Amino acid sequence: MAKKLIALAFTLIILFAIHNNSRFFVLIFLLPGVHSRTSRNKLGIAKPEQKLASGRLTLKKVGPNQVVVDNGIIQVTFSSPQGLITGIKYKGFDNVLNNKIKNRGYWDVMWYEPGQEQLIDLLEGVKFNVINQTSEHVEISFSRAWKISQRGSLVPLNVDKRYIIRRGVSGIYMYAVLEKLKGWPTVDMDQTRIVFKLNTKFDFMAISDQRQKIMPSEIDRDITNKRANPLAYKEAVRFVNPQNRIFKGQVDDKYMYSMENKDNKVHGWISSDQRVGFWMITPSDEFRVCGPLKQELTSHVGPTTLSMFTSLHYAGKDMNTTYTSMEPWKKVYGPVFVYLNSASSTNLLWTDAKRQMVEEVHSWPYDFVKSVDYPLHQQRGTVKGQFFVMDRYISNKSKLFGKFAFVGLAVPGEAGSWQTENKGYQFWTTADRMGIFTITNVRPGSYNLYAWVSGHIGDYKYERDITITPGREIDVGAILYEPPRIGATLWEIGKPDRTAAEFYIPDPDPILSTKLYLNNSYQPQDRFRQYGLWDRYTALYPRNDLVYIVGVSDYKKDWFYAHVTRNAGNGTYQATTWQIVFSLKAVIKTGNYTFRMALAAATTANLSVRINEPKSKPIFLIGLIGQDNAIARHGIHGLYNLYDINVGGNLLRVGNNTIFLTQDRRWGSFTGVMYDYLRLESPPEV
Repeated sequence: MAKKLIALAFTLIILFAIHNNSRFFVLIFLLPGVHSRTSRNKLGIAKPEQKLASGRLTLKKVGPNQVVVDNGIIQVTFSSPQGLITGIKYKGFDNVLNNKIKNRGYWDVMWYEPGQEQLIDLLEGVKFNVINQTSEHVEISFSRAWKISQRGSLVPLNVDKRYIIRRGVSGIYMYAVLEKLKGWPTVDMDQTRIVFKLNTKFDFMAISDQRQKIMPSEIDRDITNKRANPLAYKEAVRFVNPQNRIFKGQVDDKYMYSMENKDNKVHGWISSDQRVGFWMITPSDEFRVCGPLKQELTSHVGPTTLSMFTSLHYAGKDMNTTYTSMEPWKKVYGPVFVYLNSASSTNLLWTDAKRQMVEEVHSWPYDFVKSVDYPLHQQRGTVKGQFFVMDRYISNKSKLFGKFAFVGLAVPGEAGSWQTENKGYQFWTTADRMGIFTITNVRPGSYNLYAWVSGHIGDYKYERDITITPGREIDVGAILYEPPRIGATLWEIGKPDRTAAEFYIPDPDPILSTKLYLNNSYQPQDRFRQYGLWDRYTALYPRNDLVYIVGVSDYKKDWFYAHVTRNAGNGTYQATTWQIVFSLKAVIKTGNYTFRMALAAATTANLSVRINEPKSKPIFLIGLIGQDNAIARHGIHGLYNLYDINVGGNLLRVGNNTIFLTQDRRWGSFTGVMYDYLRLESPPEV
């Protein structure tokens, strides 16, 4: 009996060291009845390297406009030579995509020439080629070469979209090589992505262990038939007459489901009726932009699943998405993997999708990709070292281990420039408790080594360029970061972790709340993912602004997460001034104090700093800053900025002092900043 129970509830434990994240994933699966790439026995469970028994891998043209690839598990139909995915046949689905929508599986680029209107190009090919075809593997290409006669109608890029289907593999690998030649028109490309519009039978969305639930439909979002009411921006609606009554009164907004790049490895949809899962798996972040903390869209109501490569979300045009006429550029986006599975429950489907994600990450870089622009494992390099931090006012001139520091390689630039860089490749890892790091599978090229670590302000940049050649391992040894520091800490507010998550995040307006999780469970780490929190400031401070008293106030309760305007009604808004009140026992009148102000986000803000006199001339004025829109898009951070502000001792006094922080842009509800961390330092002689 015991053996039968073990056979029926087979436990597969996978322990992988994910090199490009320097963390260990321990996934324990009970997967009876999961049908996927790796199943080969009655229970549908097998070792990771096994493949699902399948028929012969075939490639055929159907009429003049279609190409069909079939491996006995999935059948994929492409428009030819455009290269759009029009159909995916799997299990009980004749098409897991939405047949009622013309474009349902496609790439697109949002682009424009300076001074011209914004356009969307679906990157449709004009030429179809078979790159590789064996009994185990098919790779096909849909390409086009840009011509000057197409200026104004097509984005000036050479395009080569590739799709790979393998025998025994329940999914599709996708990548594209995009190239802009020198001399071609200057162009802005603000967004590059893959989009899948799914069959409406997909009704359950999962993007993490906690963030998963039954979802409303696209029909429920229709404001024209009074099923929903519009809110402050077009992406957000409040359901008033949804088909499923459980959603009545809730808010839906695709930005609620955003995720940081470092965590965005697998997300997708489940058909509760058919017990089929559709998953977007991203095995590497090397082709993503703006570093590991860049937030991006995942899946949302439609049902829609995305693979976002480039966008202005949570960054704005501080990202340099302009490609000049004298700037040649070429980049490989992907491969990413669309994975399909079937099982008896949503939990098993999600667990199996995570298992497949781990396998894809472990297999990177893939050895079956047939492009000269995609270097294989032996053509890549490695960088390793040990990261230390020294802050003489914390460690008494002793080096501290850079515990869990983010360490990465990106295009050469200034310290911190990686968070707005999007044209090259980036490779990031997390150091261990002793600051030891290894960055593997780095493409050949020239890079700078960057780092930052929670608990310390600022950004580190290694003094030498790093040149990667095939097979080379570079050991930079012990590297030391000395965070900005002039004097001892007199007081501090918050934690230097590049987010505003530690500050007070209010409950949402009861009529605007959203149940984000399965079984309506409460997840405090995601309190900020609710609509309208910015307006709670006006409710809490209807007349007078926030006053924080150092030594008395608690930033977890008394420091609002976002410094926004006050809603005065009738579409008008008021500037707001926050006060930090602190006491000094002594003041060096001839000394220079330093006020460190780290921002976690900013949206069209103008922040000024005054000392003791609220009407005095500011000692510091940022000017117009920020386009990340993180306040409206439920992001607890956007782009990080650090300001070091000199405070003359003659401005301070013994006893109580006040720093006035005024945000005087009044352009709307979302105008403002999120603070990461604030600190006042004594003069160096103290």
